[in-house]
Amino acid sequence: MQGNRLLFLIIGVIVALAAAVLWFLPRAERLRAPTLSAAWVGIEVGGDGVARTGDIEMVAGQDFRLHAILATEPRGDEAGEPVYYSAVPQVEIDGRQVEALPPERIGGLGWVRMLWFSVEHGVPFRELEDGADVERFAYEPFFRPEWGSAWSIDGTLDAHFDGWLEKDGPDIDRDFGTLRYQVWVEAAIDGDALVPDQRVKSPAPPDATRLEARLPGALGTPSAVFGLPGIHREGDAWDASAVARLRQLYDDRLAFSQVSVLRDILAAGGVTWEDLTWELAPLDGSTAWSAPGGGSPAPGDLVHVGDRWAVLFADSAEGVVGMLDGADLCLDFDAGATVRRLDRIFTVNEEGEGDVFVAAPG
Repeated sequence: MQGNRLLFLIIGVIVALAAAVLWFLPRAERLRAPTLSAAWVGIEVGGDGVARTGDIEMVAGQDFRLHAILATEPRGDEAGEPVYYSAVPQVEIDGRQVEALPPERIGGLGWVRMLWFSVEHGVPFRELEDGADVERFAYEPFFRPEWGSAWSIDGTLDAHFDGWLEKDGPDIDRDFGTLRYQVWVEAAIDGDALVPDQRVKSPAPPDATRLEARLPGALGTPSAVFGLPGIHREGDAWDASAVARLRQLYDDRLAFSQVSVLRDILAAGGVTWEDLTWELAPLDGSTAWSAPGGGSPAPGDLVHVGDRWAVLFADSAEGVVGMLDGADLCLDFDAGATVRRLDRIFTVNEEGEGDVFVAAPG
């Protein structure tokens, strides 16, 4: 009898210890798990091995990658400096260099995943009627699951609204323009958890990491606004502060207008509209394209008929190669920034005959 009591006592102690362990272990794991304290999107250009946050500028056509940068802090009462993690060891956060550990060094977490977003206005073109519309002008994150969920992904300048734009030209792989990025870092202690225990987001505009890729030469200024929403001022309810706010949207690379793009094209060339020397150019394939700096017509030249204007972009194989014709391409800013054929903007008859005026802004 005494033996049975002892056996029951031993079993009871074992059960109590097991229950204590089962209760304590999850709490201990949570105490050991780091706290996600901040996140950033870093951009690495041309494989240089450094992920930089902030406003990044590069020449169009360069390869770039987006890197999630995560800062963690110890849980509980433990003191310590933030620990940074990224797929590249060299990280610059707002110009400050930090050493980052590889993601596999994160301990105490069952899983960590990335959700990637482009941060945009959402529509390619807006008509604003008064100053109140300017104040309501905002950006929002658009989830891009097609980008994957890795710590490091190939960069792209494809905007969420690109597919909404009417395209009267070939389906080009655009490698120029401006786009902002955001990453959400989620983590859970339980590897089988369906929802995260923690989530931290990288900054939203105006502090979101932004990439601006410009084409070379005279195409640099007009190419930079692709990916941004175009805006047009309607109505008469505009005071000086509202107009100044519109200008600030452009200066901050949050939006553009035809007037602002044209003003900067002319300023980059050191001329005014009145200074330009316009030449009549037929679109029948009788005028040869010139190399940049070798006369008109050339990429970066302004073309207009009346008050309708655009920027010459490229010769097209759909027309007469090497000669200016209606199939050739221009950068158009009439209702959002897009690439269009000249004959979709300017009048050309069935024989391909039509004229535009061409001038080099610089």
